[in-house]
Amino acid sequence: MSKSKDLKAIISSLLNQSAKSSESDKILLQLLKSNPTLKELGNVSTTIKDLLNSFKSSLEPMPMQKILNKFISDMKRLSDMPNSDKDKPTSKTSSTQQTQGLAKSLKSIIEPLATQSILNKVAIDASTGKNQTTPTTLQNAQTEIKETLKSILNIVEKSPSIPLKSLNVEIKNLIKNEVLTNPSTAPTTQSLAKLSKGMQNIINSLETNLKDVDLSSLKERLNSPVLDKARTPFPIEKVLKEFLTDVKLLGNEGALKSKITDSGIFLESKLKNAQNPQVELKETLKSLQLVVEKSSIYPVKALSKHIDTMLASDTLKNASNTTLTQAPIDEKKALPQLLKGIEKVIETLQTNIKAGDETTSKGFHTLLEKLEHKMQPKLLTPENFKLPSIQETLQQLLPMLDKSSLPEAKGLLDALVKILKITPSTSVEQFVNKKVPQELQNAMQPLKAVMSKADSLFSKDIGLILNKLDALNSAQKLSSQHNIKEILSNDLKAILLKTSSDISQSSIPNQADILKNLDKLSLQVDYYQLMSHLSNSSSLYLPFSWDALEQGNIDIRKQDDEKFYCDIELKLKEYGDLSLKLVLYEKNNINIKILSDNKELKEIIKNNIASLRSALIESNIVPREIRLTDATKRVPSSPYENSSEEINVGFEIKA
Repeated sequence: MSKSKDLKAIISSLLNQSAKSSESDKILLQLLKSNPTLKELGNVSTTIKDLLNSFKSSLEPMPMQKILNKFISDMKRLSDMPNSDKDKPTSKTSSTQQTQGLAKSLKSIIEPLATQSILNKVAIDASTGKNQTTPTTLQNAQTEIKETLKSILNIVEKSPSIPLKSLNVEIKNLIKNEVLTNPSTAPTTQSLAKLSKGMQNIINSLETNLKDVDLSSLKERLNSPVLDKARTPFPIEKVLKEFLTDVKLLGNEGALKSKITDSGIFLESKLKNAQNPQVELKETLKSLQLVVEKSSIYPVKALSKHIDTMLASDTLKNASNTTLTQAPIDEKKALPQLLKGIEKVIETLQTNIKAGDETTSKGFHTLLEKLEHKMQPKLLTPENFKLPSIQETLQQLLPMLDKSSLPEAKGLLDALVKILKITPSTSVEQFVNKKVPQELQNAMQPLKAVMSKADSLFSKDIGLILNKLDALNSAQKLSSQHNIKEILSNDLKAILLKTSSDISQSSIPNQADILKNLDKLSLQVDYYQLMSHLSNSSSLYLPFSWDALEQGNIDIRKQDDEKFYCDIELKLKEYGDLSLKLVLYEKNNINIKILSDNKELKEIIKNNIASLRSALIESNIVPREIRLTDATKRVPSSPYENSSEEINVGFEIKA
């Protein structure tokens, strides 16, 4: 762990040095990349798995808790036994077997206690990580056994059975056993042996004379949630498990973006740029006011005055990002009034949007743009042309056009029906020769002209504004401190720092192992932060799990000419090194270069390039060039060579 702390100190020193002067950044970057110790930091996913396993070990019940588990379990079984079973005589053989089984189980649990002094360990509260001494914590295993024995004593004293009455002396002696009277002191071998033998005798005697005893009064104690033996997991465990999502399950929109944002690499930058949600609301309402004032729909236009009233409220009038560093004020009275105003705005907009023509919907706009994208000349090539995919988009548009009352919609509808009749085996040459793209474009123009003159209510701006208002439509999300709390509760680095502090102050059994893994993961995040700063890019680990991956990282850069560069460096367990270099330009055009020296891997990639093209086209991205080449060969005119322009990525240095 001291080695990790030394490395963290070096990384912190380099960050501070670079923040003062960037003259030596290139030299520092090369030193960082070639440093053998830093190279051996390992895969972040592996460290996360190790950390989760160390937390898992801490959740195992401690020895005295196991005794409590077994004792309560046996007592519960006896109390739940039906009357018909209680009336049946218990055979000596059966009783002996059960007693031997119980004795064996208890022995295996109790023996380890003779050499361990951990009976006074306490549970860790999941939210604070600090020691808890309330009756509901697992420190009270001895107390629970003691209280249950007292309850049994009360029951046997009332029993008419002489054998049961004779148990009261043994139970009283057990209650006085030093293991139960001094829970903070490590038990001796003798006291444990007495406790073990005594509990075996009590369970055996109760089972033998069960028909003469009523254990129903114990049920409430035996079913008490106090007797739950599992520790509550730490909040970080949920975050870590989400970071280990299998790469195959990352299909959800925004899933990967969220993982990258919360990777810990951008923590300081996010905190610096955090906004007061009330400032966000104020700016959103001002933008909305400009749109609704242009509307010819009365209820929508009338929202302008309603927005004026909201903006004049003290909360929004005084909203500022500078208040984030000040003590939070009581907002309980002001926020409900603002929320009512937001709800009225959302309801008015949504009601009037629904009353509009089908062609004004966001869904229709999206599908029309998708269709136009697929009709671009650069996609009407043999390698990119997919008629079934085009026809699938047409099928989605048909019902919307059919419901439209606009005359212009009928012309487009007829053109779509005509294209749907074309056989799927039609080649791109035949498709173009029939002038289908041109006819489709001609049919779209009249409808697009009408759509461009539609009321401002149906503009793209309204859709974006509605999304922002929805995101702020609760007292919690509108609280001035909400964004800061969200960052600190979701960002991996912030959670690592808090958990390390909490674990350091706790008495968790495997504290050293957990702290070691926490420190290693924190060091890995610091390393990528330093790499990002020195290279003027966003350098990060792969924030997901992939069994085939040994190690990997991503480097993302943006240049002033609106070109985006992405380097993906992978080390695969079976195929070795694989590099992908991507350039995104002109909004949705992409060039991809794939580099590998593994013949088998290259053959797999080659066979799947057509699928890659199709997936990109479906995502409205135009694959202008996909090249597969040897990694050892130097390819001229690489987009990453001779790129000395300064790149702005908004990376923030921690002071």
